[in-house]
Amino acid sequence: MPGIENTAQTAHRYTRLQIVLHWSVVILIVEQWYTSKAIPRTHNPFLPPAEIDLLMHMVHNYAGMLIGLLMAIRLGLFFLNPRQGETGHRDWQTKAAYAVHWALYLSVLGQASTGFVASYLWKGAVPFHLMFWNLILTLVSLHVLAAAYHLVCGDGVVRNMVVWRPKR
Repeated sequence: MPGIENTAQTAHRYTRLQIVLHWSVVILIVEQWYTSKAIPRTHNPFLPPAEIDLLMHMVHNYAGMLIGLLMAIRLGLFFLNPRQGETGHRDWQTKAAYAVHWALYLSVLGQASTGFVASYLWKGAVPFHLMFWNLILTLVSLHVLAAAYHLVCGDGVVRNMVVWRPKR
């Protein structure tokens, strides 16, 4: 397939810290999915919330703040570890990957920010928080599809996001 060999050669090498931060955010986002179900129950005006719902809501809030912090660190590391060997020529796959990554970074930061605002400052931010969640689900789907594509192609791109990389 055209472009695959080029992709493998120019694939960005991430540091172990960047990889650990990536997978930590992934795990925390999955956790957010499960704990978010308690939030409507804790704000129900007709029923008092169960203790587990209060706990899940608290975990959701603090984990969301942690996600925002980890994403800020990831972006800082991204700027400190610039891509090596880029020639300036990018194929459509590289451009798409770049766009999806940046959209994901900004969406996750936006969701963490609007979640903080909705929880502590202004309830009117809730629709924006939910909008970011839907955007993140769409972008993650594209990201996972691209990862599956690269895994099937065997071009080494997925291996760049594994902490312990197998030897060639």
